[in-house]
Amino acid sequence: MSRTSVTSPVVIEAAITPLRKGEPLQTSEELVHEATESLAAGAAIVHHHHDFRQTREGAVEQVVHVESEILKTYPEAFVYNDYLRGEKIMEEKNAHLPALAEAGVLTMAALDPGLTQFGMLGENGLPSIHVQGGADYASAHEVVEFARKTGTPLSLGVYDPSNLRWILAYAAKGLFPAGSMIKLYFGGEYQLGGDKWPTAGFGLPATNQALDMYLSMMEGCGLPWIVSIQGGVLLDSEIAQHALELGGHLRVGVEDTAGATPMSNRETVEAAVALADKVGRPVATGAEAHAVLKGGAA
Repeated sequence: MSRTSVTSPVVIEAAITPLRKGEPLQTSEELVHEATESLAAGAAIVHHHHDFRQTREGAVEQVVHVESEILKTYPEAFVYNDYLRGEKIMEEKNAHLPALAEAGVLTMAALDPGLTQFGMLGENGLPSIHVQGGADYASAHEVVEFARKTGTPLSLGVYDPSNLRWILAYAAKGLFPAGSMIKLYFGGEYQLGGDKWPTAGFGLPATNQALDMYLSMMEGCGLPWIVSIQGGVLLDSEIAQHALELGGHLRVGVEDTAGATPMSNRETVEAAVALADKVGRPVATGAEAHAVLKGGAA
């Protein structure tokens, strides 16, 4: 793909919800606080979760409230929630999206095309159990249709190369709304949902060679791309600086680290800003972040 100049602005995403079994869930007030702290530090995108114990109606209400409050202070931020509980992709998992659109606060939506198994270690130390995420391709198409209808940018998750193949096929036909981006997830040594729980991981490891392989697949694709390690600390890896040097963007925040660092959301954003400065790239927020992402839409 065409690699952006290393002097182009960097977009930083903060995944602010610590998914740790046994720890209290963030309240709506804490979600808003963590989001605005991250945005103040230089993030342009905020990803968050919700109280999954609620009914679907209660979860939708919470998501609309939280994102409305964040956008009151940072009206040009991109904010998006994780999926709700359920099986049907639009009617259940994404029941919050129409409500956000109706409230005028739908700025981005998540889409993980393809079903990915995340191996969890059993008592014998083998990945004999798993959790599964993502959407089958027919369901993913429904989300794209909704996004096109509402003009909603998509955060397109890539857990393994087959996910990227699907995305590239849609991008080649110009089917993603402006502002959409490819998110390259690399598998860390820990399992999301715990505090430094060892895992067999998923997809490709966080190495420069793995990132280069993805970029070779993306040759000719104009979508912006961002890197993340799920179950590790991106800024402690070699791919963070490598991605910046090649024109990519960074996702940080306490969700992805799985307890591997004591840093707060704001501190991870500040560290990402410092790394961007070291590489010689300014950080894009507000209207500039919109220009960076929407200028690269397929």
